[in-house]
Amino acid sequence: MWLQVGHRARSAAICDPSDRSWTMSSILDRSDMRAYPDAAPDVARDEAWHALLASVASRWSEDGAERKQDRSKRREQEILRAALRVFARDGISRARIGDIAAEAGMPVSSIYEYFPSKENLAYVLPITHLSRFYREYAEAVAEKTTARERLRLYLWLAADFARRNPEWARALYLEIWPSVLVSETAVRHSIDDYVRVIIFLIRMGEANGEWPCGPDPYETAAIMNGSVNQVIITWLLYRKPRDLMKAVGSIIDRTMTLLGPVAAGRRKGARRGAHTSREK
Repeated sequence: MWLQVGHRARSAAICDPSDRSWTMSSILDRSDMRAYPDAAPDVARDEAWHALLASVASRWSEDGAERKQDRSKRREQEILRAALRVFARDGISRARIGDIAAEAGMPVSSIYEYFPSKENLAYVLPITHLSRFYREYAEAVAEKTTARERLRLYLWLAADFARRNPEWARALYLEIWPSVLVSETAVRHSIDDYVRVIIFLIRMGEANGEWPCGPDPYETAAIMNGSVNQVIITWLLYRKPRDLMKAVGSIIDRTMTLLGPVAAGRRKGARRGAHTSREK
């Protein structure tokens, strides 16, 4: 999907599977994140992962947004759907509020009751789909137990979500994301949250002993995410590759090799540490 992190967390990776201070705040420098000081390392990592996913999903949940009444909510959704079609067809710069009003079948004044400007409307669009993306991912990842499986699915589902929502993807990847104004909107925070999940999983895999301590996980995340994004953008512009998900699967497999294999001794050591913690 995207990659833009305003403030880097600590660059040092957390790789010791016996470390009992393994919390989300220790990975992301987020002081508001919940800690698990008394949990065994493997349990703490898993609980931190589920807490992070729940936190991100709830932050962008449509249920958590303020709505006056059902009728108002329906009208807002009609405007957003119309805007999505217009932006995908004409581009944000060429689209007019009047075009959106005509597409939605309502007067221009009704649009301004909900959105003060065309730009404001454009930047709300990505957020409206985020709750659905995270909900889909949370359901799909429930049976995955390793950081590698979770990370691969995350990247794959982002591309599949774009494939299934091409109008939204065109507006996001081709119109909204390149805009310099993104840094001044809530879209920036939604982008940051998306990337936090990738970085969390990279560091989780290091701590689990699934791959060795990295180079900088931000660089690895940039390569992984950027590679998938480029395939999506090419598909949106030219409808090539014809089979988007086959191409994305291949790209993900190749970029996952950046994480590297783990020596047998280290893998066994990590497992032994986890078993010892559980036995205690």
